Amino acid sequence: MTGAVALTVVLVIVVIGLSLAMQSQQTMQGARTARPSRPPRVPTPPRRSRERKAQPPASDLPPPTRPAATGEADIPAPELLRTGEQADAKVISVVDERTIGPVTRSRLTVAIDPGDGSAFEVTTRVAFPTPEARARVRVGGTVKVRYDKDDRSRVVVDVASNAGDATPPESGTDSEPDGPDHPPTP
Repeated sequence: MTGAVALTVVLVIVVIGLSLAMQSQQTMQGARTARPSRPPRVPTPPRRSRERKAQPPASDLPPPTRPAATGEADIPAPELLRTGEQADAKVISVVDERTIGPVTRSRLTVAIDPGDGSAFEVTTRVAFPTPEARARVRVGGTVKVRYDKDDRSRVVVDVASNAGDATPPESGTDSEPDGPDHPPTP
């Protein structure tokens, strides 16, 4: 019987020892992964609803106009479409830069002959509103343009006028690349 009592005492001591060891290990792990405490949150006052500002009374004055801008960064198209000299231009090259939805932005190089014998070439960007409008413009064909007679680098393709007027390429001009679908022209 004393052997049984001694065995029971030893088992109790082992269980207590293991219990303390596990408890201290959990405390150490908790100390390593414990997050720093947050500072208390400052209460914010309730938000007020936004009130719309009253519209100023309409005046009879025309809207303010911006001063004339210089440089290529600004797009002079609307003004140039109204005031520019109209001419037909031969399309030398067309490079499609970007297509977003139905709109295709292209870079056109055109040769313009204003009629006074001083022909010139200009490269400009055009946004075609539909694929059909883009398909009407081909290398070797002509398009209607408007240009600034004082600054011939300012040119805009009159997309609205070209809706049905763009002429096909001249005969003998390759408007399509040679390939399996397009045999070379003799």
